[in-house]
Amino acid sequence: MAQQDVAEPQEVLEEEVDASYEPTEQEINDYASWLGMDLEEEKELMWIAREGLKAPLPEGWKPCKTPKGDVYYFNFSNGESIWDHPC
Repeated sequence: MAQQDVAEPQEVLEEEVDASYEPTEQEINDYASWLGMDLEEEKELMWIAREGLKAPLPEGWKPCKTPKGDVYYFNFSNGESIWDHPC
């Protein structure tokens, strides 16, 4: 009899929000670049990247970890999963 593929267990993590967390300038710049912002031309918009780094997950979303240790985000309300933070 052929073996059936069995999904490996995924770990559901709890989001830990640190109210005193302040991202570094490098983290803000890296995130702004990832968002597609121009670091020179859109300096007045860097607050968006800063707030994005500090934003908690929207309702229904939880971080999860694969057996290999990769973190992704799963929405328990609608079944959607994504690799990038949903904010």
